[in-house]
Amino acid sequence: MDRSQALREMGRIVQPHGISGELKIAPETDDPNRFHALKTIYVGSTMESAVSFDILSVRLQPSKYGITVVVRLAGINSRDEVEKLKKLKVYALESDLPELEDGEYFLSDLIHMQVCLPDKTDVGVVIDVIEGQSQNLLVVSREGKPNALIPMVEEFIVEIDFDSNMISIDPIEGLL
Repeated sequence: MDRSQALREMGRIVQPHGISGELKIAPETDDPNRFHALKTIYVGSTMESAVSFDILSVRLQPSKYGITVVVRLAGINSRDEVEKLKKLKVYALESDLPELEDGEYFLSDLIHMQVCLPDKTDVGVVIDVIEGQSQNLLVVSREGKPNALIPMVEEFIVEIDFDSNMISIDPIEGLL
């Protein structure tokens, strides 16, 4: 299996923490504690370009945006070195993460899924998922129209069917 297929996005490096090489990660996981179980992370602009780093320490820090993960990586010893990593994505091997419970999925699994109405009318394709404080938003690319933002709440998401690669939505008037 290609390594890039086994990597899962865990967050994004936002800034240095202090002067000795620690860095802050904005987690893109529902449970930032997952970072505590990791021995290695991969950092890069894409999965394919990501480089591995051994983790020396992890701690969680409250911030105005929620929880920030503060990490020290082997080989990163200064603020300047962290500055070079800013805005890069952080990945973990899927095999290093806890198994998902029934009904759980990675948000990245929703990318490229078809979106339709309950009557099977095509809406578009999921091109991104924006993680929000109160709810996540599906970014749906629609042919000949602006992208739509669909809140991932029970009122709008009828079904997520991974077998048929289809998300059925029941939007309110004006959402599309």
